[in-house]
Amino acid sequence: MGKEQVFGHKEVLERIAQLGFELTQREEWGDSIYALNDEVLIELEYAPLSTRRREYLFRLDKNRLDFFYQNHRNYFLLLICESDKRTFLLPLSLIMEIFDDIYTSGNDFKNFKPSVKMRNGVWFLRFFGQYDITDYLNRYDFLIAESKTYRQTPTRYNTVIEIQTLEERYEQLAYTGDLRRDSIHAATVDMLQKIGEWSGFEAVIEKKPIGLGDFPYEIDVLWYKNGDLYLAIEVCHHGVVEKDKDSLKLARQQGARKVIIVSEINKMERIRKLFQYEGEIKSWAEVWSFERVLGMYESGLRFFKDFEKFKRYGWQEGLSEFI
Repeated sequence: MGKEQVFGHKEVLERIAQLGFELTQREEWGDSIYALNDEVLIELEYAPLSTRRREYLFRLDKNRLDFFYQNHRNYFLLLICESDKRTFLLPLSLIMEIFDDIYTSGNDFKNFKPSVKMRNGVWFLRFFGQYDITDYLNRYDFLIAESKTYRQTPTRYNTVIEIQTLEERYEQLAYTGDLRRDSIHAATVDMLQKIGEWSGFEAVIEKKPIGLGDFPYEIDVLWYKNGDLYLAIEVCHHGVVEKDKDSLKLARQQGARKVIIVSEINKMERIRKLFQYEGEIKSWAEVWSFERVLGMYESGLRFFKDFEKFKRYGWQEGLSEFI
């Protein structure tokens, strides 16, 4: 292991340790593999910038990834592009999706040699195709979401790392916004209703589609415009993915323009497999993480709180100032 690679690993491991994780090196699988609280496995790979091609070239062990896919699904591949501040945390489900694309295209390979490159502000993983991995940049909070025994520790480490748990962020928002507080599922449904209203839709929650009294399911969130069903959303926190898939499939057959499942990151692979053999529905479906919905709601809450000031009018004695 070269000096550069040791440095790249050291900086990333320090970041993770300062989140409160106990790291254990798993040398039986390789000197770059660690367990976090004996739950989450991470594999660290480092690459310097190629001055000629302006990209980061990695060399990965395909057989080892296959092994983890069969035995340890709670796994992340960390691609360190010269810096701990430019690290991509890729869940195993995404890596295996890329493998599936390669096998489907008929490409046979023995060495997994992807490259990471930015183009027009977007980061791509390039390997028999291009995959947008921008959303995985510095997402150390994914590790927190996957760990059942994560405990936040006091730290002065002020970086892009998210040190609040998902539950803590939801609880905080429930008190600042008009959200139900009994569960993450209920709060997320309320968030999606509000996001729909901000977007100009009539948003209803926990109802059957309008005019379909014999529809077998109540869907968590439905967005309408001029009486037409635009969006059907199911929130799957601790629920059954199969039921949500079936209800959205039927909603699409009844005219929904798009359907969405909101779920935890560790269920993404299961959802992909369920939709893989569902014909056309997978082309009209999207999977969203709870973190993404929460981020949208937080952004909208900040914007529309200030935007309300533009809608106020009337006589006032003095000049109003908003600084």
